[in-house]
Amino acid sequence: MSQDQFERPHKLSEMARVLGVSVRWLRAEAERGALPHVKTDRGMLFDRVTVERILSERAKSEGVSRG
Repeated sequence: MSQDQFERPHKLSEMARVLGVSVRWLRAEAERGALPHVKTDRGMLFDRVTVERILSERAKSEGVSRG
């Protein structure tokens, strides 16, 4: 197993900071079902590896490049 498989879930604000996006955008994407998350009584939790993979695949399919 890789180290990533043991990484704790990220809270909404943490995940937004890691991705460099706003909390508002990340919440909207999660609520519309575009990004997997777990709702808790204290907010949302995200798996960083999964979310980054999904966004990378989305960027490739939309022809978006970094740089």
